[in-house]
Amino acid sequence: MFTLQDLRDSKIYIDLDYLADLINYNGLSLTVPRTDTGEISLPYALGLIFGLQEYPHSDDFYYLVDAIPANYRPQFIKCWEALEMEVEEDLVEWSERVGTAETVDRIRSLAKQIKLS
Repeated sequence: MFTLQDLRDSKIYIDLDYLADLINYNGLSLTVPRTDTGEISLPYALGLIFGLQEYPHSDDFYYLVDAIPANYRPQFIKCWEALEMEVEEDLVEWSERVGTAETVDRIRSLAKQIKLS
C-alpha cells in the first residue's frame, strides 16, 4: 500500500492528469478496450500511458502489467492501486458504472489531492 507522500514523490499526479485527458478526449468504452468509434477503457488508457505497445486482449490487471515495458511497471502499478484505493472497487466495473464525466472528474480530483498532499 502506498501513502499520499509516496504517490506525490513519484509524481503519480502527472500520470493521472494525462489519464484524465486521454479518457476525456476519447470517451470511455463500456465493453472492450477500444471501440470502433475510438472510446477506450480505463485500464487500456492507463496501459497506453505506460507504454503498452499492442492492443490488449483483456482489461485484466495481470494481463496488462505483463504487457507494460518493465521500466514503467512500478509506476503503472502505483497508478492502478491509487485509483482502486480512491474508488474502493474494481476499476473496470467502477468506470463502466459511472461513465466518462465522473471517471474524469474523480481522476482529476485524486491527482490534485496527491499533488497538494
